[in-house]
Amino acid sequence: MWNKEYLDQIIDRTNKRISTLNQKLLDVKPGEQMPVEDQVTIGSGRQMEVAILFLDICSYSSWFNDSYEAQKFVLTLMNVFMAEMMNIIRDQKGEFEKNTGDGLMAYFGCESNDPTTCVKSAVEAALTMHYFNDHLLTPYLNRQGFAEGIKFRVGIDYGKVTIGRVGIPGGMNSFVAIGTTANIACKLLNVAGPGEIIIGQHVRSQLPTAWLQYCQILLQTTGFVYILNNTPYFAYKYTGRWTHPQIYA
Repeated sequence: MWNKEYLDQIIDRTNKRISTLNQKLLDVKPGEQMPVEDQVTIGSGRQMEVAILFLDICSYSSWFNDSYEAQKFVLTLMNVFMAEMMNIIRDQKGEFEKNTGDGLMAYFGCESNDPTTCVKSAVEAALTMHYFNDHLLTPYLNRQGFAEGIKFRVGIDYGKVTIGRVGIPGGMNSFVAIGTTANIACKLLNVAGPGEIIIGQHVRSQLPTAWLQYCQILLQTTGFVYILNNTPYFAYKYTGRWTHPQIYA
């Protein structure tokens, strides 16, 4: 699906979002009440094999946002960045799970039982996220005087999880992913540097052969071991990046 038409679609909706947000910022005023989230029904859990992606913005807490004007800029920045990350997840048939303020979590494979399809969708999402950030968002931010741009890291793992809602009826509730796969995907962020994509061993094992040239094993392990043979579960740095449409078959 990576082609010029898709890139043009991302550019078009990003420009529209920036224009819309610039108008909405006029309504950001003191004294307004916190928005109330819509209530959602608490359902039962579901067991499935999925690829789980965690994204985390690097050095978010160090951004200057003491003034209201600076906070308005960060609001615009986060809306443009996070909204497009969510769009890319949806484009790759992923399910957005939650936003942690400076990060997000998503599942891939809810509509497919094929492991390779699951992991390809997650890795392609990460590649598209980096392409959008490097080639579309960063130049825009540079023109706005934000020379640093946004740096983020991604962790992806694949395996069995149970996904369900927890919370109280009529109150706070959300989806949660229960299982080692979710734990590993989150912990992979700890060994990821700015701009890096780190994948677990199960993700690498399901990638097409042509993609393996971009997998570099890390000296650090994930910290997890196989119980039966006490061998470590390895992590890999995925170095491939979109540079031109149809880079991969």
